[in-house]
Amino acid sequence: MDLKQDHPRAPTETHYSASFSKTLSRRAKVLITLGVGLAVGLHTAKCLLHAHNASSHPSHAVLEFDWYALKPSTELNWTSCYDGQQCARLLLPLDYFNPDGPTTAIALRMIPAASRGTPSYRGTVLINPGGPGGSGTNLVARAGANISAVVGDSFDVLGFDPRGTGASTPNADCFGSPSRKAIWQTQSGHQFINATDAGTVGLYRARQQVVAQRCEESIGGEEGIARFMSTPSVARDMLDITQKMGQEKLHYWGFSYGSILGQYFAAMYPDKVGRVVIDGVYDSHNYRAALWNSNLFDMEAVIDSLFAYCHQAGPLKCGLYEPTPDKVRARFFRVLDSVADTPVPVALADPPLVVTRTALVQQLFGAAYKPLASFGTVVDTILALEASNQTALAALAPKIVNPTECECAAPGEPWAFENDAFSAIACGDGDEHPFDAETYKTYYDALVQDSPHAGPIWAVHYLQCAEWRVRPKWRYTGPLGANETAHPLLLVSPRWDPVCPLRDAKLVRERYKGAGLLVQNSHGHCSLSAPSVCTAKYVRAYMEHGTLPEEGAVCEPDEVPFVGSLKDVQAMTAEDRRLLEAVRGLANEVPMFGATY
Repeated sequence: MDLKQDHPRAPTETHYSASFSKTLSRRAKVLITLGVGLAVGLHTAKCLLHAHNASSHPSHAVLEFDWYALKPSTELNWTSCYDGQQCARLLLPLDYFNPDGPTTAIALRMIPAASRGTPSYRGTVLINPGGPGGSGTNLVARAGANISAVVGDSFDVLGFDPRGTGASTPNADCFGSPSRKAIWQTQSGHQFINATDAGTVGLYRARQQVVAQRCEESIGGEEGIARFMSTPSVARDMLDITQKMGQEKLHYWGFSYGSILGQYFAAMYPDKVGRVVIDGVYDSHNYRAALWNSNLFDMEAVIDSLFAYCHQAGPLKCGLYEPTPDKVRARFFRVLDSVADTPVPVALADPPLVVTRTALVQQLFGAAYKPLASFGTVVDTILALEASNQTALAALAPKIVNPTECECAAPGEPWAFENDAFSAIACGDGDEHPFDAETYKTYYDALVQDSPHAGPIWAVHYLQCAEWRVRPKWRYTGPLGANETAHPLLLVSPRWDPVCPLRDAKLVRERYKGAGLLVQNSHGHCSLSAPSVCTAKYVRAYMEHGTLPEEGAVCEPDEVPFVGSLKDVQAMTAEDRRLLEAVRGLANEVPMFGATY
């Protein structure tokens, strides 16, 4: 059903039915460390699966907090969890057009504001880590304290797991266990897609067909969760959560795909916009068309920054140093390209692996998201290969190709396992486009022209959506913009973002009248990728006072790869040092938008 502006009316308070037990029941998952990208070798595992539902878990599991033991409710019943935090599971309609039907239980995790109960308390900020499919409760675990330090003591910070993800139930799981998913991922081989090679295109298409068919069977039925995970449904969930928190308007900070969610919310509920920050901005028009072809515009600039920063830092801080950035680049690719013809075995790694050019390009692709945190590892890998240093390569192996491991004895935390939400959300939101060979070749060539290194990785998204068959019950096709919002949006963008270019942020800004734009003069995905006290102060001013940056505002980073700190930290005020510590901590928590290859 394609719905334009006629989405379900937003009540101020609604009571919904009890949990739909059939959709909440699921299998337990076993702990496994998944490889990101193309895994090396085939690992098999015979792991015991346990029956699991929303209120039980294997008796021998030792959990820091058991989400499934927390009774879901139509009201927010908070329970103390973790260390000084609050958790709840909120029942919301699975289908907003059938509010008395089945429900979904949304997991919520909140860091309460220090100012709660005082006149300075300003409410709750919802956060979304991107994906699509990322867990907001996990983002609170990893980064909540630092996000709280940025937005200020007057706000709660609340992460929620969008329907189908994390600890929310039902869960989007198409493989039944992490071990099956990991084994499946190891079978993808060592070649990128090449549109001129029918063999690689055929292989990747076949793999996407397998995923699509499994998901259609397991989560795509009439009341399957895949039909109810669309972005408009999640936007409506945010409205309900906000209202149940006692707020009239949404306060929100969304990263990466979270920028899409923020755009949908502001377009659907412009009168409910409070403080909405979208950070690392993807063009929602491109997203809804399921094109995924505007993303890589600045990817090569981010990759090239590795060589510039290495040269700037000098030989004492960057072992790949050469007299010019171009010579650093030449040295880097001389080593990387040599592996194409001569893959390097690393027998002493645990587990052992073979370093291929594909693995190195994937490592570089991932590092482009968070240069400050990851460029050093990329250089260490190249230096180890250049020196044929097997000891160093063995130590670096988990950072070159994440190993697949099976720990069959430990049931772990099933809400922490990888889900299959990406296609259900992104492809469900998007236009349908069955595979066409000539169209795909044109699409592929354009991606590779933007980024010769990332294009063959990113090209899988077309195939994902071309083969996906489950359509959402609610697909929003109305305007993705607003002539007026209750409060202007704030867009934040690095000048060079590898997958959400500044160009997209500028396009989106024009669609939301009065929106502000803050540019951070850095490389990486979202403002989190580079610490900037300047950016943090603008975000806090917007959250606390509604103040937008002045037109043309640009913030400089306080730290860059290899070089390190650019400011005298001791000369900073105590509050600025506190902010710097917070944004430094966030640099490791950059969302991996679209990295589902």
